[in-house]
Amino acid sequence: MIIQSVELVALPGAPVYQEKIYRVHTDTGEDIDLFQQHWDVYLPPESLVGLTIEEAWRKRTEKMLAAAQGHHH
Repeated sequence: MIIQSVELVALPGAPVYQEKIYRVHTDTGEDIDLFQQHWDVYLPPESLVGLTIEEAWRKRTEKMLAAAQGHHH
């Protein structure tokens, strides 16, 4: 299952720090709400295109760990 497109979708009534989620459209025609946008870890939606769901999660985890360790780029 490969991510073909990603959009940031606002959730009605969500707290500000959870205001958007990454909704991905896959090559199998599924729309999946992948994870919430983290206010302190910016992950460009287009950077997930072409990855599998698992790779997208891994990429996000790596970014969050780097931010937690203070490696802001």
